[in-house]
Amino acid sequence: MSNKNVTQPIVDTDIWVFLIQSGFDQRLIQRYGFIFVSDTVEDEILKWKRNHGESQSIAVKFEDYKEADKIRVIDYESFDELEQSIINHQLEDYGLRHVGIIEKNKGEFVSLLYALHKELKIFKTNDRNFLNEIEKSIHHQITITNWDALLDKYSNSVKEKAEARRVTKNRQNKMKKQKIQNRDPRWDALKALVG
Repeated sequence: MSNKNVTQPIVDTDIWVFLIQSGFDQRLIQRYGFIFVSDTVEDEILKWKRNHGESQSIAVKFEDYKEADKIRVIDYESFDELEQSIINHQLEDYGLRHVGIIEKNKGEFVSLLYALHKELKIFKTNDRNFLNEIEKSIHHQITITNWDALLDKYSNSVKEKAEARRVTKNRQNKMKKQKIQNRDPRWDALKALVG
């Protein structure tokens, strides 16, 4: 597919993980030529590098694509001082702290704000709560696409779409189990102490 005259999307961490797990990363890159991520999402993705085995590829492939200029990171520092202040103020409105501070689900909010400030028109995210809360109020400014819509567009058949869903679901379950197994025992000790 040609990627001339195509508006590149910005993607969040959840979509990136699903793309890698399903093998659809190549299709998206081929379609758009390159994709954007926010610096916050980059930080979230690179945490996967500390993992072992299959899930480490989430970060490794990200770095490979970035090195090949297939992923372009939008950095907070690329905004002027006024835009930085506005972005941080908007994050505070959502109950989040400034850009450089890591918080759960922050990548979706930062990505959306960066997309709006850079006038990107496509945002790919799979955070259902985020979609339900935000999409209605900004649908005229940006198109938000979830994983199912992405599969609808890039699957070659219903069977392939079902297989991609199955693979990502199985891998997500496997990663959740690994996360529980890799849990730092100090947290349990601390809970017992204060609990």
